[in-house]
Amino acid sequence: MSDILSRLKALGVSKGMPEGPKQQEKKPSDQMDSLLKTFPNGIVVENDHGLCFINRLTQPLSQKHGRVAMTGELKSSPLFDSMVEMQLSDKRDTLAFDTETSGLSNGSGSFIFMLGLGYFENDQYVVDQLILPDLSSEGAFLRQTELIFSKFPILLSYNGKSFDIPMLQSRLHFHMFPDFTKEIVHCDLLKLTRRYWKQALGTVPLSNIEHYVLKLQRGDEEVPGYLAPELYRDFLRDGDASHIAGVAYHNQIDVVSLSAFLLYFNDLVIQAESDPSLWKEHSVSETAVRRHNMDLFSDGSLVSTEGLTVREKRALAAKMLDRGNAEKALEIYSDLVESGDYASAEKAMKICLKTKDIDRFEEYRCLAIKLLEEDQTIGKWSRIDKLGKLKALTQK
Repeated sequence: MSDILSRLKALGVSKGMPEGPKQQEKKPSDQMDSLLKTFPNGIVVENDHGLCFINRLTQPLSQKHGRVAMTGELKSSPLFDSMVEMQLSDKRDTLAFDTETSGLSNGSGSFIFMLGLGYFENDQYVVDQLILPDLSSEGAFLRQTELIFSKFPILLSYNGKSFDIPMLQSRLHFHMFPDFTKEIVHCDLLKLTRRYWKQALGTVPLSNIEHYVLKLQRGDEEVPGYLAPELYRDFLRDGDASHIAGVAYHNQIDVVSLSAFLLYFNDLVIQAESDPSLWKEHSVSETAVRRHNMDLFSDGSLVSTEGLTVREKRALAAKMLDRGNAEKALEIYSDLVESGDYASAEKAMKICLKTKDIDRFEEYRCLAIKLLEEDQTIGKWSRIDKLGKLKALTQK
């Protein structure tokens, strides 16, 4: 029987499903060679976990990114620090990063195959793209990421806190590597654009920010981000790195846009502090600026309280009062009283008593009494109590 099977096999006959032509197994060195061929600026570095491929791209700072001059420096501004929720003083401290992954899940089945890292160095902007030749090289890929992260105190990302960093942490956990991301200061620019641009733009994917804010037009090399996983699988299948050339371009522009946006936003904040009309000109919600950073506005730059809630107006008036600007506080409380806010009438009366402005005190006292009498939501005894306190206040 064995002789018969051997003869049949020699004739090309197989048991069950035909095996088909055998594909030659590709070695990691083949993938690396293909990456070097596709990306002529690529280099191969070695760390304690093996070899890692880096596509290193540089551009002079004199080259604009959309409307943004990359030669600009970060200027000191308490308002800017408040808006980004951290202190940023030197652009060279920042590392912009963006990942391309095999899927959108943070589970162990998904992984990062390209990591773009952008930074300022001398008179150039550098993007180092770590590209995974195959999964057997992931340890070296992650180790190289750690080495580069360690050189910068601040990370810049776009939705990195919700996606990129958790994905990276998942892969570190999979390989039982220490999590080097925990102690890094992270500025996620998506939160900022949602807060200040969503009202004007509706949605704020990075593509919208590039188009409407940075005035950037991407080149023909661009491929949609959703195609990246499929194109990387094509690279793994046939070893041709040209499949992911467009993905690398997409990733590069994403990274540069993060650093460019930071410079742009810093410059806008500095200019808008003396010319608040620039907020509207740049599609920024001035209401959101006041709402989230109201305690940092100088009296002159607070144009109006339009769009703020009653609670936010009260908080703003309290800030003005703390800073010694009783007149500005009284102006805000007066606006609230006219809209029917009894609590603000009480605050206004106290300010007038303190400044010994008896006429205005009487005006607010009468308004407070009227508001109490018209308020149908307050109970009888509570109304009597409040009216009694009003009368007692007049005797002080």
